Amino acid sequence: MICSSLLSLYQSIMVTMKSSLLGKFFLHFCALPLALLASQLCSTALAKQDGFKGPGPYAVSVSSVEGQGLLFAPTGSAPEGSWPAVVFAHGLCGPAEKYSSTLSRLASWGFMVIASQQQGDCGVMNVDHPFATLGNLFQLPIKFSNAVDFSGMADDIRSNLRYLNSRSDVDSSRLALMGHSMGGGMVVDVASDLGADGSDLVKAVVAIAPWNGVQPTPSSVVRSVSSPILIFCSMSDALCPCSGEVQLSDTQGVLTGSVSPEIPLLFGPSADPTWRGGAMAIFDNSQNAVLIDINRVSHFTIAGIDDGGDMQNFADWARGQSGLNFNKPSRPYVDIPTMEYAVAFLNQSLNLDAKSGQSFLDQSASDSRIVDIRRSR
Repeated sequence: MICSSLLSLYQSIMVTMKSSLLGKFFLHFCALPLALLASQLCSTALAKQDGFKGPGPYAVSVSSVEGQGLLFAPTGSAPEGSWPAVVFAHGLCGPAEKYSSTLSRLASWGFMVIASQQQGDCGVMNVDHPFATLGNLFQLPIKFSNAVDFSGMADDIRSNLRYLNSRSDVDSSRLALMGHSMGGGMVVDVASDLGADGSDLVKAVVAIAPWNGVQPTPSSVVRSVSSPILIFCSMSDALCPCSGEVQLSDTQGVLTGSVSPEIPLLFGPSADPTWRGGAMAIFDNSQNAVLIDINRVSHFTIAGIDDGGDMQNFADWARGQSGLNFNKPSRPYVDIPTMEYAVAFLNQSLNLDAKSGQSFLDQSASDSRIVDIRRSR
């Protein structure tokens, strides 16, 4: 808010001064010193916020854009006349609104964020809720098939990119992709497809617990992405760990046990319970990537902010819908660091505040919330 107010005041002064001879004299000799002062005060305000932790300096408005999804927009005037922007892709069967607190946090740091609301409903598939399950029994195959339509999500991501690129208040030279789970895999696929076509529209990619089971397999195409990629994963994630086999269990009566045997039934005979090497395989095949292994988070809370409460509520809701037992690791700390490092990475990669972003990323090696950090180069 401090930066937004300062910039609005500065712009108002500039407009007012242009209307008089004295004002023009003032602009000629004083505009640059005033701009530098505003910039210094803004930097000081941001520094007091402890790097990129917690909410950013902007208030956020949330609205629905027909045909595109939820728009999370910083309020006030953009520092350079237009906002950097991010397309967010949600996880399988995960409604975009469930990520509202996370996406609002991202937008508060000065990013326009659009999140498609398509493919968010798989229906109820839990024998603990038989009436709800029977009520849409015949719709379940259709709903699930729609939710797992990889090409459909890729089309939505491209549509979101075109939408952001068309806005006059968005800096088209600073567009990024971010996704969680299925969305995390799909943003890699879309960036790869654009890269293979020679497009440089996407300047950065953030993949949170990416599902290396989408098609095409992200690890098989990621080499086409020349823009920097930040991958978040956790070995305590029971569904999409950094590497290794799925540890998720099913809680539905006679079906109780590991879901691994069910994976080929749901996603085809070529699907395997290690997701073809998982997030680590995506990292290993990348040109320019950073992988951060977050300590003791679940598949949902890794995408959360603060204590992860909203994403844990999301996990509980998902368990009620599907009967799947999403684990709840006990963390030795409170604030989940994913968004902090994502914002720092975007600042560095989009050349917004590259120095501060890089500095924050560099101190990750001493962050006890992080198990491991790897860089491809």
